[in-house]
Parts: sequence; structure tokens; C-alpha cells
Amino acid sequence: MKGSSFKRKLINARRVFVIGSHSFFRNAWLSVAATIVMTITLGCILVTLFASYTLNSAVQTFTEKIDVSIYFNPDVSKGQINQLTSELKNDDSLGVKEITYISSDEVKAQAQKDADGDVKILQTIAQANSKIAFPDTVRVKTIDTAKLAGVVKIARKDKYKDIVYKDSYKDNAKRTAVERLGNIAKFLQRAGLVASVLFGAISILVILNTIRMTIFNRKDEIEIMQLIGASKWYIRGPFLIEASIYGAIAGILASIFFFGLVLGQAPKLGSYVEEISPTVTQFNEWAWIIIPSTILIGILIGAFSSFLAIRKHLKLKTVK
Repeated sequence: MKGSSFKRKLINARRVFVIGSHSFFRNAWLSVAATIVMTITLGCILVTLFASYTLNSAVQTFTEKIDVSIYFNPDVSKGQINQLTSELKNDDSLGVKEITYISSDEVKAQAQKDADGDVKILQTIAQANSKIAFPDTVRVKTIDTAKLAGVVKIARKDKYKDIVYKDSYKDNAKRTAVERLGNIAKFLQRAGLVASVLFGAISILVILNTIRMTIFNRKDEIEIMQLIGASKWYIRGPFLIEASIYGAIAGILASIFFFGLVLGQAPKLGSYVEEISPTVTQFNEWAWIIIPSTILIGILIGAFSSFLAIRKHLKLKTVK
């Protein structure tokens, strides 16, 4: 008896799926419209995730490169420099991550390397007074870039004014660029979230009205099914299946669009944002998670929309 009951449930589930599938193809134009809108919704979600991940990686990369350089006057001893660096290291409030000492000779050698064979620049470097033009330098990095202001505050103390020539804090273009990039990342995240929510709401409304029209078109059929004793699940199930098919197809189309077009063309922007290529690689490695998740989200949106439509417009008298 138990085996027979289970077999009957499987047969009913198959029938519900077949009826829902037929309904999907029967309302072809409505199905296409609902699927397109949901595809746009899922595409927006994927693009927003990609852009957010890329920009956050870029912000992190640039942040790690931010430091403040402290330049010293000529003939300053290594011991005097160590006195300043020791104070910076011992101040726990600064959260100093790294202090790099660069001698005058190393600064000059780097300048010669950066000249890239330009004879005029090399002649200027050779004629310049190394200690004045290329002073001993200390580069300081902190865990929190906001703490660099505290580093500069110590370097500008009166007791160091005889050894410190200047610092790079005021004209730190990297810090300004990272702040701007961070603001852009936050804006795009919010814009992507708003777009995803907006299209998500539109998807729910479109599917809800599509199922509503399907319910009204099948009104006589539903009444007959109730009269012959069909269960609530047997009547409601096809509508849930139909909407879930919208979501599944939309998830597949959005994945094809994202991996085929977005990730396919993204590396061309690598010359502008170098973090794009690693992000593309990362998302390709995560494809086995992203694609099923996208399809599942589409199915859930479709099923939820159908549930709302059924609850509002499908009034059943049967108690089975």
C-alpha cells in the first residue's frame, strides 16, 4: 500500500510538471516577456557583484601602496633617523605596518633607472648634489591609512625640525585617488543594488500578472478539477512550475550573458583597471557555484511571484 501511494504521488508530480510546462508554452508571449524581465534582473545582480568585487580589490590594492615619505636634510646621521623611526614604531596608536629606509645613493640609482636612458635627465642627475636632490628617505605604511596623519604629526615635531626636510603627505596623490575610487565603488554598489531591487520588483509584478491571466484563462478548467475532487496541490502546482520555468530559463540566459559577454569582454579593460583580469579568473573558477545559484535565485523569484498570485487570485473551495 505504501509503495502504491508513493507511486501515485510520483505520477501526480509528473502530471503537475507536464501541465505547468504546457501552460508555459501555451502563453508564449507572456512567458517570453516575464523571462526577459527576470533575465535583466539576474544580469544586473551578476554585473553588480562583478563590479563590486573588482572595485573593492582595486581599493585594497591601492590602499596597500599608500605610504608617506619623510625626506631628511643633508648630513643627517643614521642614528638621528633611527630615533624618529623608533618613535613611530613604538607608538601603538599609529599601527605602523612597515618602515623602509632608502639611502641617498639608492634614491639616485632609482632616479637613473626611471630616466630610462634619457641622456639629458641622466646628465642632470649626474650634476646634481646627491644629498640635496636625492635626500635620505623613510617610507612609512600604516594598517589604517587614516593614521598617516599621525605619522606626519610626529615627523613635524619641533625636535625633528633640524633633521626633517619635508614630507609627502600634502601632495599624496595616491591617497586622494583611493578615496575617490572608494567613493565610486560605494556609488556603483548602491546603484547596482537599486537597479537589482527595481528590476526584481518589476519581475515579480510581471510574473504575478502573467500567472493571474493564466488563472483567469483556466477558470473553467479549475472549476471542473475541483468538482472531480482534485487536490489543492494538483491545481496550484502547475502555476508554481510555470513560474519556476521562467526563473530557470532566465537564470540560464543571465549566466550565458554574464560569462559569455561580460567576462569575455572585461579583460579588454585591464589596461585601465588591472584588477579586472584576476577578477575574471576568480569568477570563472566560481562558475560552478555562480551558475546554479543564479538559476536557483530565478526559480525562487518565480515561485514567490506565483505564490502571491495564487494566494490573491486563486480561491479554492476544496478542502482536500
